[in-house]
Amino acid sequence: MINSPNTVKAKTYWVWTSKAEKENPQRSKAGVPIWPHYMYEAPGKWLEDGIIIDSSEFKKTGQADLFEYL
Repeated sequence: MINSPNTVKAKTYWVWTSKAEKENPQRSKAGVPIWPHYMYEAPGKWLEDGIIIDSSEFKKTGQADLFEYL
């Protein structure tokens, strides 16, 4: 799977999105890292489908950003 042309590499690591949680609540929780063997490089289709996002871009509901206070 590593270095496959169909994978995308994370800036930090991949986490599940709320869409993934809605589609599969038994396995996916928004904001939680995806499976260890895909944590840093995952299938590009997952990103296109919106079920994963880079952890640096994930914002939990109700979570304030430091810049909101400056």
